[in-house]
Amino acid sequence: MSALPRVSVIVPVFNEPPEIVRASLASLRNQSLHNFECIVVDESTDASRARECEAQCGVDPRFHYIHPTGRLGLPGSLNLAIDRSSGEYIARFDSDDICMPERLARQVAFLDSHPEIAIVGGALEVIDDDDRTTALRTYPLEHEAIDRGMQSTNTMAHPTVMYRRTATIAHGAYDASYRYSEDLDLWLRWLNAGLRFANLPDVLVRYRQKSTSRQTLHWKYNLRARVRNFSARHFARRCAGIAAIGIWMVLPQRVQVFVFRLLMLRGAGAAQQRAQ
Repeated sequence: MSALPRVSVIVPVFNEPPEIVRASLASLRNQSLHNFECIVVDESTDASRARECEAQCGVDPRFHYIHPTGRLGLPGSLNLAIDRSSGEYIARFDSDDICMPERLARQVAFLDSHPEIAIVGGALEVIDDDDRTTALRTYPLEHEAIDRGMQSTNTMAHPTVMYRRTATIAHGAYDASYRYSEDLDLWLRWLNAGLRFANLPDVLVRYRQKSTSRQTLHWKYNLRARVRNFSARHFARRCAGIAAIGIWMVLPQRVQVFVFRLLMLRGAGAAQQRAQ
């Protein structure tokens, strides 16, 4: 292994059940790419769960366990992990998801061969608490389509992304004041700065979906991120995206859940076709 890892995987943890965090971290240990480090920032308030997470990190020297003394929140935890990391590439991952074995290798190979790309993501296989596949989420592959789509939705799956450290040095990382939509704020900021994005068609992560709705605060921060990063680029699309989020926020939650479930069913059909 070289002196510095190629990839630093940053993993925030908060009161994750032991069996879930064991499976999640095991999926990282079993990556086909071995030259990586994993920075785990555990803000668990349950002492037994924190001990289990620390124990799982202790079985592999590539894993570094951090338990902050004060509550940082998700974006603060991610920034701390980035600050403590040393890899050329930074990969985002959630403590309740499952990494596909080739995930890191595929993204490193892509970024190595596409120096013009700053960040690459991929598709998600959505799973429930029993690890059953419920949907497949795919995203546009090319920068132009990602950029257009980002004006009204989020065209990068945060738990799948890998980006260059140089991007965070030149243009900053997460805004710790964003309790929600910290990823959207960062993507819009990087797009405005001229960074280029890409997605792989491959499923990179099995994503555990806990809820079919999002808190009102999520949509407020989503709207805040769009207004904050508003520019003349894609002017009409940006205006339409802001209007759409505003309308969505005032819809009854039961309507939001109904629409989301329809989309999940559509995704489940795609997942079944993929499996056949």
